[in-house]
Amino acid sequence: MSRPRRQGPASGSAVPFLVLDENRLAWTGIQSLIDSDAAQLGFGRCVLIYGPSGCGKSHLCDVLVRELIDKSSRRCERLSAADFREIRGGWSDADPDSETSLRADEPLESAVWLRHLTQCDLVVVEDFHQLIRHPAAQQLFRALFDALRQSGTDLVVTSLQTPGDLKGLQSGIANRLRGGLCVGVKRPGPAARERLLAHFCSHLQIAIPQPILKAFAKQLAVSPRELLGSLLRFDEVVHQQRRMPDAELARAFLRQEILPAQITIEAVAKAVAREFGVRLSDMRSTSRDHVVAVPRQCAMYLARELTGEHLATIGKYFSGRSHSTVLHACSRIAEQIEEDAALRQQVVAVKRVLNVP
Repeated sequence: MSRPRRQGPASGSAVPFLVLDENRLAWTGIQSLIDSDAAQLGFGRCVLIYGPSGCGKSHLCDVLVRELIDKSSRRCERLSAADFREIRGGWSDADPDSETSLRADEPLESAVWLRHLTQCDLVVVEDFHQLIRHPAAQQLFRALFDALRQSGTDLVVTSLQTPGDLKGLQSGIANRLRGGLCVGVKRPGPAARERLLAHFCSHLQIAIPQPILKAFAKQLAVSPRELLGSLLRFDEVVHQQRRMPDAELARAFLRQEILPAQITIEAVAKAVAREFGVRLSDMRSTSRDHVVAVPRQCAMYLARELTGEHLATIGKYFSGRSHSTVLHACSRIAEQIEEDAALRQQVVAVKRVLNVP
C-alpha cells in the first residue's frame, strides 16, 4: 500500500528545540539570557555549553540568537573557531601563557574586529575546542573575552569538552571560562530518544507508528542528529518501496543500521547521512549546498578508505562525479579532520557504526 508524499520541511533545520532531562541545564542557561531585561544587561555574562557532537549545542544557539534578534532587537554576532585562526591580528605563538591584552599598536584588523564585537549585546563562539592547537588564536579569544566583560557583552561558547578537559588550552582562558556558567548536554537515553523521534515526526510531517518509534529509540543509542538522520532515511525507504511503515520493514531497516553486512559505498553513505542528519538522496544529488556537500565529501573520503573501490566507482555512486572530484574531496576531508575536532569525531562515529576500529 502506498501513501501520499508528505508536504513539509525536508530536514531537521525547522524543528523546534525539545527540552529533555539531558539538556535541561543548558536550556535554562540559555533562557536566562533570553529573559534578561534591560536592567540585567551590561554584566558581561559567560555561558559555556559542552557535550558530544550532534547533541543540540548549535540548535540551542540558534534559539538564543533568533529570540534575541526577533523579539528583543538585540545585536548578536555568531563566530566559529576558524574566525580566530583567520584574524590573528599579529598575535605571537611564541608566548602562549602571556597575559597580554589588546594593545593600541596592534594591527588595525584585529582592533576593529574586537571593537565591533564589544558593541553587540551577545557574541556566540562555536566549536571553541578547535582552538586548542592554536596559541595565537587563543590569545585573540582571551582578548575578546576581556573586552566583552569590560563592555558588558554577554558571551556564549560551545565546546566538545569542559575547559579542564581541553588539553592545550591556556590556563588563563580555562579560568575565565570556569568563572562563568558551565553546563553540559548529554546523549539522550531511550525515553528521551522516543520523545525526540515523536517530536521530529510531528514537525516534519512523517507518519510512523509509535511501536516502531519505540523500537528505534531502544536500539539506536545515538545522538539527536544521528537519530534524525535514521528517521529521514527510514521515511525515504518507506516511500521508495511504496509501502506502509510496518514492523517487518522497521526490523529490516534496523538490521542494516546497526550491523551492515559488509562495507560498501552505500553502507558508508548511509552511515554518514545518519551521522550528519541529512537525506541519502540529497547527499547523492547534484546539489552543492554546504549542508550536503560536507557529508558527501566525508562519504567519499570514507568510501575510499574502507571499501577499496576505485575513485571512478565512488564518483559514479554520487551522481556521476569524476574521479578528480572524489580525489579532491578526500584530500579536503583529510586536511580538515586534522584541524576540526568535531569533524574528526563525526568520522570516528561513522567508523564505529560500520564496526571499523
